Amino acid sequence: MREASVLAITMGDPAGVGPEVILKAFAARTRTLPRGPRWLFVGDPQVLTWSARRLDLPLIGQVVNSPEEAHQLPMHLPGLLATGVDVALEALQFGTPDPRQAAAVVASVKTACRLALAGRVAAVVTPPLHKGVLHAAGYSIPGHTELLAHCTGVERAVMMLVGRGLRVVPATIHQSLASVATTLDRPLLWHILTTTLAALRRDFGLAEPRLAVAGLNPHAGEAGSFGDEEQRWIAPLCAELAASHPPGSVRGPLPADTLFHARARSTYDAVVCMYHDQALIPLKMLAFGRAVNVTLGLPIVRTSVDHGTAFDIAGRGIADPGSLMAALSLAARMVRQRRRFAAAATA
Repeated sequence: MREASVLAITMGDPAGVGPEVILKAFAARTRTLPRGPRWLFVGDPQVLTWSARRLDLPLIGQVVNSPEEAHQLPMHLPGLLATGVDVALEALQFGTPDPRQAAAVVASVKTACRLALAGRVAAVVTPPLHKGVLHAAGYSIPGHTELLAHCTGVERAVMMLVGRGLRVVPATIHQSLASVATTLDRPLLWHILTTTLAALRRDFGLAEPRLAVAGLNPHAGEAGSFGDEEQRWIAPLCAELAASHPPGSVRGPLPADTLFHARARSTYDAVVCMYHDQALIPLKMLAFGRAVNVTLGLPIVRTSVDHGTAFDIAGRGIADPGSLMAALSLAARMVRQRRRFAAAATA
């Protein structure tokens, strides 16, 4: 059986900007000479029809019954694969979150994951969903990353954001700053660091990756003057991990306020940050609208946009597809790299 060369694109929240950026990405592909993987929308194709009419955008794609049928389509023409769980179109309004749409959103993600695990699609690329919609509908999974981890049987996935040559990994994500110091512990940080190093080799092709680790406190604690977490356990953990890897593989904890200027960025391949804003502020300063969210530690390749559902601009026709296009491009590169890595491991 040949290896899949189709990227599955999930639906996202139909009331957000997901359908718009999908339609715009599809239209952009027709204006080029596309190469690489074909694209397959996985969800309710009627959402694209409904959105295209209201946004005055072209609806490009052909309904298929399987990912394998998408292989037979012209390179520029995406396949449209229905999951069988439909969006409530009679209730759909741009910009209005609605728990009635949650089942179709979740079915899109779960179906794409099953296809990827079975090797029938090469990767999963996701527009944004809305956590509040899922929670209101009774789903207890916090968000996209956790849903993907659950679908693929992974206990704890790791988030990385990539853009303009910078790769950042937040050790803690959507939680209060007051809770970060109590959430961070040795097993969590060890898992994140080792998962990131492995992904840099497998997914990004770096034979000897260099990982920087930001401190939790200002100036990385400054010898305990501003907090002792660095001295007490973060520095010993980094030293222990560094001792089992080539020189320069792990450095830290380092002051976060000097980690992101151009010269500093040239000294590492990725940086693990201690909390959400420590990682995302520099990333979005450098690559807002063009960054990609990558889930590390999964048995499948998954990339995503770096933005949310943007209900405030949904339906206005001004959403930028740049992040989705970047996510599709990065997914294709990661698929190629994983295959090279697997081939080298078995040679």
